[in-house]
Amino acid sequence: MKPKFDSYIAATGMSAPEPEPPRKDDWLPTEPARLNLDAANITSVLWATGYRLDFSILDIPVLDEWNYPRHHRGVTEHPSLYAVGLPWLTGHGSSIVAGVDRDAEYIAQHIAAKNAQDIAGR
Repeated sequence: MKPKFDSYIAATGMSAPEPEPPRKDDWLPTEPARLNLDAANITSVLWATGYRLDFSILDIPVLDEWNYPRHHRGVTEHPSLYAVGLPWLTGHGSSIVAGVDRDAEYIAQHIAAKNAQDIAGR
């Protein structure tokens, strides 16, 4: 919204105070955290990205030439890495709260079936 406000102020010649400089995000880590998921017995990760696609945190080769996760219905080629909420994951409603349910249900069923296979294979 800031660019819109600035444009309005400039277009109208309105007198407005100078904007404050943005605050520094000092809560962010200075280097990536490393965690051995197998050693920590972590089998699932839910990654909520917010409103902007940013896959720079991924340190595994799952992105295509457009820097978008390779997947089929949200199931990536990396074991136990899934995606929901992406634009056009399976349809136009995939990235909105009211439309993500179909994709989330498919992923949940896929994970449950995979876990059942893993248990049966033990």
